[in-house]
Amino acid sequence: MLVSFFNSRWIPAILLGLILLCVQHSSAQVEINFPEKSKEELKKENTNSKVNLSGLWEAEVTQLTWKGEPRLQDMSGKLHVEITQKGNKIEGLMVCRAKYADDQGYLSFEKTFKGTWNGQELTYQDDQMISYINTHRNLRHIESCMKTATLDFYRLGNKIHLKGEWKGVGHISEVSCAPGQIHLTKVDDEMLESEVATTYNVSFAQKNRGPVELKWDENNQIKKIKNRKVKKGEVIEVQSKTISITVYDHQRDDGDIISLNYNGNYILEKFTLKNEKHKVDVVLDANKAVPNYLVLYAHNLGEVSPNTVAVIVDDGVTKQRFVLNADMNTSDVIYFKLAE
Repeated sequence: MLVSFFNSRWIPAILLGLILLCVQHSSAQVEINFPEKSKEELKKENTNSKVNLSGLWEAEVTQLTWKGEPRLQDMSGKLHVEITQKGNKIEGLMVCRAKYADDQGYLSFEKTFKGTWNGQELTYQDDQMISYINTHRNLRHIESCMKTATLDFYRLGNKIHLKGEWKGVGHISEVSCAPGQIHLTKVDDEMLESEVATTYNVSFAQKNRGPVELKWDENNQIKKIKNRKVKKGEVIEVQSKTISITVYDHQRDDGDIISLNYNGNYILEKFTLKNEKHKVDVVLDANKAVPNYLVLYAHNLGEVSPNTVAVIVDDGVTKQRFVLNADMNTSDVIYFKLAE
């Protein structure tokens, strides 16, 4: 469900393959396996036009695998999906929260989709990527596939399903993805609580945590994070929506432990700084009502106060270096402005 990130400054050969994350693996030709009865027979038996698709679904999305793809930790391959039906119009949200094996980072994304339901088929189309964060230490420059599909309706026992083949392109580069299959299964009301626990919060670093508490002033500047005062910070201009953020200990390894919050998500959490540089890629949201931001949050003071972090912002054209400081009462911030 993901495609390697295509950018002229990042084209290592190994990343030209396709990878599959938050999905089940399939190395064989993708096939739709319907029940033994024909689709025509199923259509006669089911009063599908009366079916309302609104509710919680679990999703399994398959795609051809590739050599060297990263493994996920404790991942069933199921995603959390919510559908709202109004007449024959469908709107939905797909959420993935997954942690890579061997402490290699995590994957998080939320995307909206839309479609049309005629009682027998759902015409499915990914609409907008709301947020996408991939913090894998070695495979950073990858992106999710925005998919289109025609999903056929059928029943098995007491379960209702939507299933079909998809094709798509990368959500940033629009490079073609290898096709695959989407299989949606509606969750029974009595199973709702357990399904939310297993599909929505799978092995994600922010499991069971509410939204990050931020307070903004009238000038769209962050005043507080978790009741800590946020400094005025700097506004920096970047040339690209996709940027790399590199962090390392500014002076010496003295045990500084930090979190970095980017637009409400932790791209690093309780991370011990070292002189060795650590890089994370993020994508600016040009549609945000408030500025894109990066907040430094300190969990200790290390051996030397305050907690000091060197930050390099690389937009593919220029590299800008900053030093952020934080302690147990204050946090530092950088705001990003996309050059016009």
